[in-house]
Amino acid sequence: MSAGVTRRAIHSDRFPKPVASYSQGFQMGNTLFITGQLPVDPATNLKVGDGDITLESRQVMRNMQAVLEEAGFGFEHVVSATVYLTDIDKLDTFDAVWQEYFPDPQAYPSRAVVQVAALVLGIQLEISAIAIKD
Repeated sequence: MSAGVTRRAIHSDRFPKPVASYSQGFQMGNTLFITGQLPVDPATNLKVGDGDITLESRQVMRNMQAVLEEAGFGFEHVVSATVYLTDIDKLDTFDAVWQEYFPDPQAYPSRAVVQVAALVLGIQLEISAIAIKD
């Protein structure tokens, strides 16, 4: 790491409590690495959605927004994301929520979507991302 590059873990009461040993985000200079966000309500620390992928998707995006804002970033700075779904057949429903936060097709971040066998807490969706500010 070069001298002069700032490095800080992003923590806030606006985020759900971590379910393991990690920071919600980690900033190095103008780059923010966002830990996989879960559909957990930061006020109650309970998962939301009860199997409804739309509700889970919205909570994940709100949690991602909180990390971005805490670090002084916004969705316009997201350049890459990895989406983990337990059922790839729910991609279209998730994608409709995604487009609420990324409405301009010319500015969509790069994205990988992966179907996984299971996720922590029995959730259906997790998203990690990278954001860069000029």
